[in-house]
Amino acid sequence: MFPSRRSSLSSRRGIGRILVVAAMAGTITGCATQSGHYGSDTVATMQGAAATGPEISSFLDNATPGSIAAFPKSPWGSNVSIIVQERYFAGSGRLCAHLDVARKGAPQSADRAQLACLVEGSGWYTQRLVTHVLTSPSNP
Repeated sequence: MFPSRRSSLSSRRGIGRILVVAAMAGTITGCATQSGHYGSDTVATMQGAAATGPEISSFLDNATPGSIAAFPKSPWGSNVSIIVQERYFAGSGRLCAHLDVARKGAPQSADRAQLACLVEGSGWYTQRLVTHVLTSPSNP
């Protein structure tokens, strides 16, 4: 009578272990398969984003904090100077850079903090800083 009980307990423990391992494998697999959605590099997920263009993208690819460059055309207007302040990885997984943008001939009060993020395979795109308040209503 006892040997059959032991084998029944033993088989229950074995099944329990198999279920635990299967649950862990499912969790790991689920996380791995969702990585394609999180941090997706499609521009569509960056509402209001505008391409910086090839010249500014090339500058941002190699820029380090403190790098300065002037551009005749940009998403922020003509004749601007861009100073890279900080580079970091956003929650989306994209490489982003905080920028100071100044227009030539404009008063210093017109200088603006901007943000640009790298969309893999598509270049750099500007994005409004989420910490800055919009001055006009946005359209969905």
